[in-house]
Amino acid sequence: MTDEEKRVMELINRIAPMLAGQGPHVQSAVLADLLAMWLAGHLASEAREQVLANHIAVVRELTKINARELHGEN
Repeated sequence: MTDEEKRVMELINRIAPMLAGQGPHVQSAVLADLLAMWLAGHLASEAREQVLANHIAVVRELTKINARELHGEN
């Protein structure tokens, strides 16, 4: 595991408990606002749509992986 991957996992492990038990509407709102802040704060407006599309593609792939790990889904 690279140093960057370790940092990612450390942050996930710190953030996940903060969201746990908050309910899907609250979790969704928090994640949506954080993503919007990231897009608005770090990207020129022309790049946002493509970066968002790429991000959603990664989320779709990670959803498959997490569904397998959490629920045994294929």
